[in-house]
Amino acid sequence: MKKLKIGAIVLAGAMMLSLVGCGSNKVKYYNKYVKLGDYKGIEYTLDIKEVTDDDVQSKLDSFVDGLKTKEEVTGRAVADGDIVNIDYEGKMDGETFEGGSAQGYDLTIGSNSFIEGFEAGLVGHNVGESVTLALKFPDEYPNSPEKAGKAVTFDVKINSISVENTPELTDQLVKDNTDYDTIEAYKDSIRKDLEEQNKETAESNAKREVFDKAVANAEISGYDENEVKKLIDQEFETFKQQAAQYANYGYSYEDFLSMYGYTSEDALKKGITDYVKEYLNQKMVLYCIADKEGIKATEEEKDKKIDELIEMYSGKKTKEDILKEYTEEYFDVSILTEKVNKLLMDSAVKVDSTEAATEADASTEAEDTTEAATEAATEAE
Repeated sequence: MKKLKIGAIVLAGAMMLSLVGCGSNKVKYYNKYVKLGDYKGIEYTLDIKEVTDDDVQSKLDSFVDGLKTKEEVTGRAVADGDIVNIDYEGKMDGETFEGGSAQGYDLTIGSNSFIEGFEAGLVGHNVGESVTLALKFPDEYPNSPEKAGKAVTFDVKINSISVENTPELTDQLVKDNTDYDTIEAYKDSIRKDLEEQNKETAESNAKREVFDKAVANAEISGYDENEVKKLIDQEFETFKQQAAQYANYGYSYEDFLSMYGYTSEDALKKGITDYVKEYLNQKMVLYCIADKEGIKATEEEKDKKIDELIEMYSGKKTKEDILKEYTEEYFDVSILTEKVNKLLMDSAVKVDSTEAATEADASTEAEDTTEAATEAATEAE
């Protein structure tokens, strides 16, 4: 279950939307469940990852890969590395099975994207040939455990053979496909972009760290059980709907549970419950800090965010559509998150990672000393 971090991001996505669906009439209850601790002057680290030459080269390689062209070849058989376009039909015990057949599928030989023996079985065959492959699913096959170890045959027709041509990296290639004239100038721009991305990531992590500490410093005595139940039910329903969609691709409900790391529906419900309560811890602290500091989300600010979404949807959705899909509270939380994060960061104190580690070690040592003294006193008694 993905964790929601108000301190790091503005709420977005299907799961987030399901969680902010509870009406703002619940907000008045939060103060009775939350006793704020220190939320100003919190220490944080800003660890900006260094951009390496390998990082730059990886981006450069991706640029070249993106300019590959595919060329159909004739007059020879399938070889390793080729892209073969195929029709195939899989059968177990003489019967076709869900997800075992396709038409016009592009398969790269050597990609190991099919079970062992499938790709190798096409090598040496020519366009127009039909091949029958007698294979076996792996003994361990998490994608579809019910197929594990079972015999399977695939009838495959080879429609065409293609190869990918990778262009040579030259100044001219860069000039023709970017805003830069030389490889070196493009590499410099890549490095600057990566440095900016790393800086933004570090700042986002710092916000998360500060907000998480503010939440940890607060005392949470309980929850509005009606809100908890509603959020759990919504999240569980979302999970079941997603599982139903995956069932169309041959995944059982148990398969889908396993993909998320759950062994049973009871384990799922516990995971959802923990997730919802963690979210509510953050949300309640967010609202309580905002209330104490007199921070509000204005109608103008909400309208601006709605307009941004309307623009993102290229005007295909109206304000009413947006509010129905995202809810009023989505925009409240989004705006309050930005404002509260700014408040916390304006007062926060940056320390270097060495200093933070030293303080953490000292804290641990003090706890160990206290524990040892307590044990000694107990023994003395």
